[in-house]
Amino acid sequence: MYKLLALQGVMKRMSKPSITEIDRKALGELISRVEEAIKHELSLSVEDMKLLLLAISTLCNLQEKIEQNDVTLHKLRKLLGMVQSSERRQKDPSNDESDKNGDEKKKRKTSKPKKKKTKRAPPTIVHHKITDFARGQLCPACSIGKLYKFEPANLLRITGHDKFEVTQHVVEQLRCNACQMIYKAKLPESVLEDGGADQMYGYSARAIMVIDKFYSGLPYYHQENLSDTFGRPINASTIFDQCEKVANDVMPVFYELKKQAANAYQFLIDDTHHRILKQQAEWRDKPNGKGQALRSGVYCSGLIAQLDDGHEIILFETSLGHAGEHLDSILQYRQAGLAPPIVMCDALSSNTVTKTEVKVSHCNSHARRQFVEIESKYPDEVGWVLDTYALIWKADAVCKEKELNPEERLEYHQKNSLPAMEKIRTWCKEKLAADDFEENGGLGKAIKYFLKHYDRLIQFCVVPKALVDNNRMEEKLKIVIRGRKMAHFHQTANGAGVSNVLVSLLATANSDEKNIKYYLQALQKNADRVKESPASWLPWNYEKTLEKIKTETKTENEN
Repeated sequence: MYKLLALQGVMKRMSKPSITEIDRKALGELISRVEEAIKHELSLSVEDMKLLLLAISTLCNLQEKIEQNDVTLHKLRKLLGMVQSSERRQKDPSNDESDKNGDEKKKRKTSKPKKKKTKRAPPTIVHHKITDFARGQLCPACSIGKLYKFEPANLLRITGHDKFEVTQHVVEQLRCNACQMIYKAKLPESVLEDGGADQMYGYSARAIMVIDKFYSGLPYYHQENLSDTFGRPINASTIFDQCEKVANDVMPVFYELKKQAANAYQFLIDDTHHRILKQQAEWRDKPNGKGQALRSGVYCSGLIAQLDDGHEIILFETSLGHAGEHLDSILQYRQAGLAPPIVMCDALSSNTVTKTEVKVSHCNSHARRQFVEIESKYPDEVGWVLDTYALIWKADAVCKEKELNPEERLEYHQKNSLPAMEKIRTWCKEKLAADDFEENGGLGKAIKYFLKHYDRLIQFCVVPKALVDNNRMEEKLKIVIRGRKMAHFHQTANGAGVSNVLVSLLATANSDEKNIKYYLQALQKNADRVKESPASWLPWNYEKTLEKIKTETKTENEN
């Protein structure tokens, strides 16, 4: 179906736009009638003229919106799904030609970050001994030589298993015929490792449910369908109940992460829209402190807290609040006397922190994006800006490659990146000062955005450890976006709360290169100890804690 958005103002000036649908057959017939009318110099019917008038009005309306709202063809194609949503620039054929000196022009390309290596679980090693022959035995083939130990052969076998394996444990019981006392057989330690004697779903099964839902984005009903396919039916409500139990067990660690995140030297924040079906609108204070506003929009706010010891904490909050309010709620735990933290974000007012003094650093990827979206309209001018802008990411890549410390990195950016930013600023000012420049057009808006936020865009050249962009936070938001695309919404605020706890814990543990399945199992098994000392069970501490418990248990058994 072809949908033509048209203004009914063609017939009635004050009416609102409507949508007219024309199927492929009707559209083909209309085109044929128009061609025939042109060929034979005939007039169209009143209905055909109305339809054409609607189409023309639609075109005029679209052109007007493009001019007013800066909806460029590149951006329009992205919105319509005609091209991939990517900021990588298209290859310019002219870059392959040689210039007058015979030197090839440098191809425009963006630096690709190195993929972080993840730790793999070591394979289980099984030794297979020879039973038919023995060391020192005469060789059956030649009856001359003797057999000796030789280098073993290796076979690496990867096998597949059902996601949930069901085992029925029949526990023998004896009862006294006098006092009715019941004595049960003891379950093997291997069984108790995965849950208590009265626990139907083991720690490992619960961990898989959590990872599928909150890291892979697989909805509860999809998990139900899959379990039924494998012959192990588990309904969606049961899966949610098990995930909620895991959230309750790991809740102390989640609150400990919030407290430790408050003392970070730098925060990366961003948010994405979400839905909670049973969330009611609420009156909340405005970020600027001037009155209240009725809030109904639900967002998932992401936060990365970078700590002085090199670890990072990733937290998510799905609610009526924005990223700035989420960070405000974290900073209330910040220790007194610490230097103001750096906050990396985009220039939206929703990222404003109001309750704590901070150093704001704006994302250069967002500023660059303003120019990328209009490159097709201003190829020469914008091409120069993007080539110059690329120098700061190249400089940042050199800093990472050479592993420079914060002071050396700052000095390198001041020497190599700051001149590039100043060149762009000078060029922007000259463009705005020109008499024939249209400052309300697409290029004008991109220039004004860059100049308005210039001081915060160059914070990586002013403050040690300040980042160039906010790409890492946007990358982590993909975890939530995967779930939103598959499940579309949370039913209740309680369901969103379970998601906040588990997604935050999984993202933080994965960032620390920990096996998230083993981590969730350890927290469940030691739930009582987790409540007593949650700091000992943070992703970077829990393995040492397990070793300590193992040593203490061994010592007690020996005594």
